[in-house]
Amino acid sequence: MKKNIKISIGLTTAGLLTLLGLLLVELQTREASVRPFQEVAIGGAFSLTNEKGEARSEADFAGAPMLIYFGFTYCPDVCPMSLDVMGAALETLEAQNPKLFAALQPVFISVDPLRDTPEQLGEYLSYFHPKISGLTGTPEQIAMVKKAFRVYAVRRDLPEETAQDKGSYNVDHSSFFYLMDGKGRYLAHFDHGLEAQSLAQKIAAKLR
Repeated sequence: MKKNIKISIGLTTAGLLTLLGLLLVELQTREASVRPFQEVAIGGAFSLTNEKGEARSEADFAGAPMLIYFGFTYCPDVCPMSLDVMGAALETLEAQNPKLFAALQPVFISVDPLRDTPEQLGEYLSYFHPKISGLTGTPEQIAMVKKAFRVYAVRRDLPEETAQDKGSYNVDHSSFFYLMDGKGRYLAHFDHGLEAQSLAQKIAAKLR
């Protein structure tokens, strides 16, 4: 009987050790897969066209930190409000930190390449801040840059009764400001709902 108890205890101990080992492996696997956001690969090479019709790639922005927002010119509310915040944050930086303002390149990248032509981007961005550069491209080029920055954007056709013309549609998309360093590396992302002063402070803190 005592021998059976010892065997049972031995098996139980072995089972517990096995279970603990499995738990440790699981925890290590989770720790390896759940990385801080800044360690995730965000950004990369792109080939797009600016609001002047000029070809632009990531190499053209080398040496300049970038503040990037993805949206579209037909956006009814979120994009114009976000660009208002971006423009006001730029004005704050210009007044409080002119050196940083001069170095920073704000960029608006379209997620609606079918309608956002260079001319459309130029007219749209003129309402916000003169330093914001617009980028668009072919559907394939936009798909690549969306993937590189892990941007969610999906076309949604509008109901006929609300559509202004045949084929009208909206684009559901994620709404963040991405801050990249002068080498095109991800530094941080900020929610579009930030106040301009707070956004300017966070940018300055990351680029000090």
